[in-house]
Amino acid sequence: MLLIERDKVLRRRLLQRWVWLCLLIGWSSSSQANPAVVASAANFRATLETLIEALSTRRPSAKFEVVSGSTGLLYAQIQAGAPFDLFFAADAVSPEKLAKSGRSQGPAEVYAVGRLALWAPKNTLPWPIFLSDFKGTLAIANPRLAPYGAAADAALQHNLFQGAPQRVQGNNVVHAFQFVESGNAEAALLSLAQLRLAGVPNEAYQLVPEHYYPPIVQKRILLTQHPDARALVAFMGSADAQFILQEAGYLAPEDHSLL
Repeated sequence: MLLIERDKVLRRRLLQRWVWLCLLIGWSSSSQANPAVVASAANFRATLETLIEALSTRRPSAKFEVVSGSTGLLYAQIQAGAPFDLFFAADAVSPEKLAKSGRSQGPAEVYAVGRLALWAPKNTLPWPIFLSDFKGTLAIANPRLAPYGAAADAALQHNLFQGAPQRVQGNNVVHAFQFVESGNAEAALLSLAQLRLAGVPNEAYQLVPEHYYPPIVQKRILLTQHPDARALVAFMGSADAQFILQEAGYLAPEDHSLL
């Protein structure tokens, strides 16, 4: 009788261990199969995809899903519980708010400083004359949702143009770009990185002097401990990542006098 009871106890323990082992294996394989979901400001998406591609040579098993939009809308989605693992904003305020609210796995950190550019693909005039004579339609991102839209609005308030061009707004810089691309606007104020990655010729755009708008300090914040998201954060500090950022048109944080 005693042997039978011992046998039952042993079987029960073995069964419990087997169940826990199955659960552990299932959790591990599930966590490895699920990609890290990265929220990216619209202006940064193309550069982010280049960075992810570069990271894949070091970490072939890493998987990512990128969701892009205006910083304001992405921030609202995170506040509403969207399951993002990492957030690359086009401003500093949104990630800092998330850090203060306890929704992050670390501090908000600067990853790049953006630059504003004026794109007018059909312009044949010298830029000073264009700024003086332009009376067409200018596309910008929504200043309430997109930091590059806020920078564009600041530049306009500082009289970048001699006159007051008619404005159209998109939700983000991608939409503003599409206004010009579709012929519904003659010019746009956008991120330099967006124009470079679109292959826009140098003569078709002009950098807006930095004193016309506040610094576009872009911060990122880790929202979960997803291993691939953490690997991407670590990769951002590498020389390869910094080279990609600078080639795309961003200033490195250490190169900016205000940081």
